[in-house]
Amino acid sequence: MTKQFKSIFALLVLISILIPSASFAEDYIVKEPPKSLDKLYPPISKEPKWVNQMHKVSGTLNGVLVNVKENDWENAEKSAGLFAEAYEETSKLVPEWKDYFDNDAAKKFAETVKTRDAGKVWKAMGSVGKTCGKCHKENNVAVWTKYSWPSAHKIKVSDPVSEEELKYGKYMWKITGSFNAAMVNFKDGQYDRALKGAKNLKSRIQGLKSACSKCHVDDSVKNFFVGPNVTKALDSLQTELTKEKPNPGVFWKSIGIIGKQSCKRCHLTHRSYAIIQEVWENHDH
Repeated sequence: MTKQFKSIFALLVLISILIPSASFAEDYIVKEPPKSLDKLYPPISKEPKWVNQMHKVSGTLNGVLVNVKENDWENAEKSAGLFAEAYEETSKLVPEWKDYFDNDAAKKFAETVKTRDAGKVWKAMGSVGKTCGKCHKENNVAVWTKYSWPSAHKIKVSDPVSEEELKYGKYMWKITGSFNAAMVNFKDGQYDRALKGAKNLKSRIQGLKSACSKCHVDDSVKNFFVGPNVTKALDSLQTELTKEKPNPGVFWKSIGIIGKQSCKRCHLTHRSYAIIQEVWENHDH
C-alpha cells in the first residue's frame, strides 16, 4: 500500500466517522475539479499538498474530539486553535471552493472549546462539520477520479497478436473480440475457429500485465486481475478446444472464471472512473 493511498484511506475513515449522515438520494453530478487544484497535486506539486492539508485539518479536529472525550481540556484547546488556523489556510487554497468554508464557524468552534462544556463543543462542531460534509459530498469522487486514477486513455499497449501499438480502449475491444470469437464459434461447433479465438484471448489477457505496469508496480495487484486461476482457465480453454469433441462443461466453466475473475474484477475497479474521465476529456475538446 503506497504512502499516498494510506493517506487517502485514513481520510476516508475520518469522513465516514464524522459525516455519517451524508446521502446521495438526489441526482449526483460529478463535475471536474477546478484547474486551480492541479497545482496541489503531482506532477505540478512534488507532494499531494491538498491531501496533506486535509490531514492537517482532520488531525487537529481529531485532537479536539479525542481530548474532549478524555477530559483533557488543555490539549483540546490547543488542537482547536490549530484546527481553526488549518481550516482558514485551506479555505484560501482553491478560490473556486471558498464558499464551502465558514471561517467564522471554525473560529467560534475553537472559542467554544475554551468553555470546557462538552455539550456546547459538540453543537459547535456540527456547524463546521456541515461545511466539510458538503464539500466532501460534492467533490470527493471527482477529486479521486482526477488525481488518484491515472487516465487509461493515455496508455498504449503492444498487441501480441497483431503486433500493433494500440490505445488502451482499442486493445480492450480486441480482447472482447477474441472472447466473443471463442464463445460464438464454440456454440456454432466451429472448434478450430473457437481455438483461434481462445489463443488470441490468452495472449491478449496475458498482455494486460504490461498495461497494468503503467500504474501498478506490485505484482500482487497485477495478479489480482490476471492471476493463477485465470491463467489456468485460459490454458484449460485452449486444451479443451484441441480435442475432437470438447466438453461444454469444461469450456463454459473456464469462460466463467475468465469473465468473473479477470474481466469483471477489472471493470468494477476501473471502469466507472474511466467513463467519468472520458466524459471530461470529450467535454474539454
